[in-house]
Amino acid sequence: MHRGTAFIITKDKEDEFRVEKSTEFNGGMGIDCHGKYLYEMLKNLKESSLFDAMIRDFDDEFFKYFDEIMTYSPDEQHSPYIDNNGNLVFEYSQTENQFKFFKDDDGDYIYTSDSNYIKNMSNEDITIVCSNGNYVLKPNQILIADYNECVNNTRISFGENINEKIEIDELSTKEYIPTRKQEIILDNIIKTIESFNYNVNFIYENGMISGMEIETWTNGGVDMIHTFYFCNDYQEIYDIGNVEKQLQELVENFSIDDEIDMYRQDKNYKSNFTISQSLEDFSEYQKKLEDLANNFTTKYHELIYQKFMDNEMEMSV
Repeated sequence: MHRGTAFIITKDKEDEFRVEKSTEFNGGMGIDCHGKYLYEMLKNLKESSLFDAMIRDFDDEFFKYFDEIMTYSPDEQHSPYIDNNGNLVFEYSQTENQFKFFKDDDGDYIYTSDSNYIKNMSNEDITIVCSNGNYVLKPNQILIADYNECVNNTRISFGENINEKIEIDELSTKEYIPTRKQEIILDNIIKTIESFNYNVNFIYENGMISGMEIETWTNGGVDMIHTFYFCNDYQEIYDIGNVEKQLQELVENFSIDDEIDMYRQDKNYKSNFTISQSLEDFSEYQKKLEDLANNFTTKYHELIYQKFMDNEMEMSV
């Protein structure tokens, strides 16, 4: 069954952001079915105080749950609900005017519907962090997400084109604000790769770091550039396990024969390198790439430990 949920983001009397969320509707909640009616109702919603009434009208028309509670204010990660067993329960995270409804600050998934409809009813721009970008919602704009992927700009929902007659907001993007933990992890990832004598450059898309380019040179002076992407979920770059996996794939896909064939197409290279010299040069480089991939995690933790020891020594002085 195709589930769906509506959200609105407003400002309270203290000018603080406030999130309201509907009950989850179960069945036909994609934008091509009941979801398009929910989307139209959200577009026409002008007063946040009428959100509950709107959801009840939608329920009466399509589902008839008639629950006592059909809208509520979800708990935020920085001020979660604590249940009787001491567990922390929350449904979103907020940093300044940036909201996470699908993954929390630790990169863990938050439960979400198949289709999610989020309207900005505040008086300022906000951003919603999705797996495929960091999207800006101007006042009164609505973001549609399949699970954690924004579909506004792609107009493809669950593998099919959205009906052209359905008008949805085209969204701009804005640079993602990483958490302090993510900043530290990424900084250490860069330092680790650089310790193997590679330069690191990031590739950006939809306001997020979508990939990484690493560069170095063979002993013979050949410029070697490798690129890998985090297209399934841009936040994967803040996980050393995902970076290590990408490095291992670089090694698995590296072919000495392919490198020799490619570079010997160049006349200058061919005049400077014999085949045996090329073979030796790229064989040595393959070992360098394997060293990076195989020892990346160990070196990463060594750097973390060294930073910890340096800080301990500074504190004891």
